[in-house]
Amino acid sequence: MKKTLLTAAVFMASGWAVGASAGVDPLTLIQPPTSEWVYDGSDPDYVVEVPSFTVPATGVIDYIDSVVPLEFGEEKWVKAVQFIPGDKRVLHHLLSYVVADDGDHEGMINEEDNDPRREFLEGYAPGKEYATEFPANTGVKVPEGSALRMSIHYTSFGQEATDSTRVGLWFYDKADEPELEYHTYSVAANGPQNLLIPPGAMNHEMAATHVFEEGIVLHGFRSHMHYRGRSMTARVIYPDNTSENIINIPEFNFAWQPTYRMAEPMVIPAGSRVIVEGVFDNSQYNVGNPDPNATVVGGLQSWEEMFIGYFSYTDIPK
Repeated sequence: MKKTLLTAAVFMASGWAVGASAGVDPLTLIQPPTSEWVYDGSDPDYVVEVPSFTVPATGVIDYIDSVVPLEFGEEKWVKAVQFIPGDKRVLHHLLSYVVADDGDHEGMINEEDNDPRREFLEGYAPGKEYATEFPANTGVKVPEGSALRMSIHYTSFGQEATDSTRVGLWFYDKADEPELEYHTYSVAANGPQNLLIPPGAMNHEMAATHVFEEGIVLHGFRSHMHYRGRSMTARVIYPDNTSENIINIPEFNFAWQPTYRMAEPMVIPAGSRVIVEGVFDNSQYNVGNPDPNATVVGGLQSWEEMFIGYFSYTDIPK
């Protein structure tokens, strides 16, 4: 039987499972953390100190590209990761990737580019308060001689602030290292040539697609848009031309961008096509809209837009 990830009663966000009966808001069942590090009651095995950055009171801040060597002296497998922002008021988001520590880090990271030279670790976005634990028998491999490369987006809010974010990593013991690598693939339609929203458009539709040439086991999904994002769905069309819904996010909220973890992994065979569809609201009725009179294009800043669906998966076990 094929299993589908839905938004309603049962889901897992940021590593925490939530079950809700009819009429109960599942968010009321989530208790705030009682300590900084919240994975299994232990401190991380390693903490990456993101270089401090002072955000000015006003102005547009270019993305920060930061590389921190991971000097473990041996290969490690990450089983859980958590981000603790230095100042949530200015940290818009942070994406982290495992890369070779070889100095080949020219240019900025393109978030929609699935560059084989890097492996996505995890990201921080508003609403991601807990540690992310990778599914059993899976993890992100950190080869010896690696570094953590981070794409960091800060925004000003009228007051100067300094951010010193930390990234906590928990490792598998050598005897318990997993058999499957956990990957993330971005399916996107960004850039001015692909994303163009007319002024006042209340239901502007977008779509992006990708064919998985090799079979995968889908474990999770994360949506990313900016202030005009209204909804996002994802579905799969199988090689026999049947289709199935993966996820429906009917009320996208920029302040709540968790990774939705499937209650049961979903096998997507080779040759299947995944389709991400979304709606943007650039009208005056969108209370978060920076300017309903603007023609909105794809771009890095919050008053521009992005359209990305992140699929987190492993290979099909042999």
